[in-house]
Amino acid sequence: MNDHRCPHCDVSLEETTVTAEGVGDLYVETDREGGVLDRLGVGQQTPLEAFLCPECGRTQLFADLDD
Repeated sequence: MNDHRCPHCDVSLEETTVTAEGVGDLYVETDREGGVLDRLGVGQQTPLEAFLCPECGRTQLFADLDD
């Protein structure tokens, strides 16, 4: 179970998959030199997890900071 909640409906978000027509996995890629993501330990390409609100359909992407 995840702890992500919809800010509009206040219900638990359900994990889902977001694709770009088979192009590959979605990830965050940013400059590492001294930025906030560098200080957080986020890698050069950090995977994203997608979650969907079952009430309103809002989809949110979260960088996987646990890796």
